[in-house]
Amino acid sequence: MKTSCRTEALQFTSEDRLQPAIALLSVVTLTLLELRQASRRSDAHARKATTIIGRSYVEVLSLWRHKTIKPDWTVHEFYYALARLGGHQNRKNDHPPGWQVLWEGWKELMPMVIGYDIAKSKHRKCG
Repeated sequence: MKTSCRTEALQFTSEDRLQPAIALLSVVTLTLLELRQASRRSDAHARKATTIIGRSYVEVLSLWRHKTIKPDWTVHEFYYALARLGGHQNRKNDHPPGWQVLWEGWKELMPMVIGYDIAKSKHRKCG
């Protein structure tokens, strides 16, 4: 978490500011850890990504990758698409994606998901 999330770059000088940042980054880190572990399991090609990641994330990433929404993506497909978004080339001799690539992909995905959710909710009326 310290390296990939660049926690030290936040440069918080007081504990009351650092604790909420660490709490938020811990949730993201645990999600990425669970995703990485699930991608290494034998059922990664069959298990749906929505068992780990929210549906909006899967829809947005599949839309980015294939220009169409594929809500039934597997853990393996989501993991490698997220890594690709973070800069992993997935060439034949490349190592599996690491933390920093996943974190970079997550940072790119988050604004897309926020925009997607706003666009979906735009049709709803307030109040």
